[in-house]
Amino acid sequence: MNDKILYEFTRLYNYQDILSKLINGKLNFNYSLTEIHCIEIIGQGVQINGTKLAQIMNITRGAASKITKRLMEHKLVEAFKHPENKKELYFKLTDQGMDIYKQHEIAHKAWVERDINFLETIDLNEREIILSFLTSFNAYLEQLIKEES
Repeated sequence: MNDKILYEFTRLYNYQDILSKLINGKLNFNYSLTEIHCIEIIGQGVQINGTKLAQIMNITRGAASKITKRLMEHKLVEAFKHPENKKELYFKLTDQGMDIYKQHEIAHKAWVERDINFLETIDLNEREIILSFLTSFNAYLEQLIKEES
């Protein structure tokens, strides 16, 4: 049974990935999911710098730097310095970056709405069991990530 659970997790992940690519493809994004995620974080955040971005995305600061550099080359993100901290670079979206952010947010809301509609068809007790399991499993995975880092 355990191998079937893991198999279904793999299928779930793969289907979510396929659906995400299909939806993003319809939005005509010519950017990777990582770049879109970076745009999303910068669009939502206040005072997002490379360190904060790396922490949120769970990537290295070097990887965050490469992504933001690419996004700046595409004129989606721009860097700036705060008057009180001239050492640190912060990021904000350009108008073009904001357009992508807004399109992504609309698609994300549609995705949430779609999946909530499905979840509401599941018995409340079963949803509580699923939530408990997912919370425990995520805590377990988070601990493994900390140990590996």
